[in-house]
Amino acid sequence: MPNKIDKDFNDLMGFLGGCNLEQTKAAVKRNLNFYKNTDKTNYTLTINYYNKYKLWGTIDPDNDNFELVDNIAEALVDHREDFQWLYGRLCDNRSKKILSNLLSYWFAPNYRKVSELQDKIFHQYFDLDLIQCKEDEVFVDIGAYIGDTAADFVKTFGSDSYKRIYCYEIVPENQNYIDKNIELLNLKNVINCRKGASDKSGIYSFISGETTSVSRLSESGERKIPTVAIDDDIEENVTFIKMDVEGSEEQALKGCRKKILENHPKLALSVYHSHKDLWKLARMIDELDPSYRFYLRYYGKELLPTEYILYAL
Repeated sequence: MPNKIDKDFNDLMGFLGGCNLEQTKAAVKRNLNFYKNTDKTNYTLTINYYNKYKLWGTIDPDNDNFELVDNIAEALVDHREDFQWLYGRLCDNRSKKILSNLLSYWFAPNYRKVSELQDKIFHQYFDLDLIQCKEDEVFVDIGAYIGDTAADFVKTFGSDSYKRIYCYEIVPENQNYIDKNIELLNLKNVINCRKGASDKSGIYSFISGETTSVSRLSESGERKIPTVAIDDDIEENVTFIKMDVEGSEEQALKGCRKKILENHPKLALSVYHSHKDLWKLARMIDELDPSYRFYLRYYGKELLPTEYILYAL
């Protein structure tokens, strides 16, 4: 039976269906201006965040820079049917509420739309209402940072809940911290692979972010790192794959194609680094194995949408 979540989502999709791209851009600009006039403090913080990380596009209305607005409008108009498809594939109302509020925020920013979504109960990537692990678990952590997610895995499921953990990380400084944390926390059977994960094996450049948690692979960059396809690098069966690689999730997912087809691993993927990842990664998984069930969870900031995770189970 339809509910308010369904109504809100369908109303937004219906409105967008009646607008062309230029009309949607104009509407997003009006909504941003309304946010500025009614909540200037949070508006300013939001704009500064977007311009700092530049993942979704920059914005500077005083100098007629509306790249962010253009990207949002194109995502909403060009991929409205993809978002409708994803909404229909989500398996609980919590996930549907998250998707509806995220898209509504893109169209008309208001921090209340995301602050009510926050999950403060479970560790990110490890929603115990969704994820169950056994002693033979083989967990692949793509974008391992300093080993914090591997540590959270053990905190959540216990030291006897896995067979092996593989950590893939592109930043050498972070790789060193992974070794230190493995020793400090006495983590057993955790392998620091000291390379990145992508769609194929080779040498890639990467661009360092303001912090080492936001470095990303690039066609050009000042530093080089070996990368591998997970299908080529791990011989044993894989049961659980997590990804947070600053916008390179699509390439990393392509490198897991064989594992997905043969092992049907649980997947927990960051889908907030671009406007397309939210629907495109789900489409890619569904094309490989339509038996996957999809969920969304939100672990991000209260101010604007970040850290939303697609679970495919």
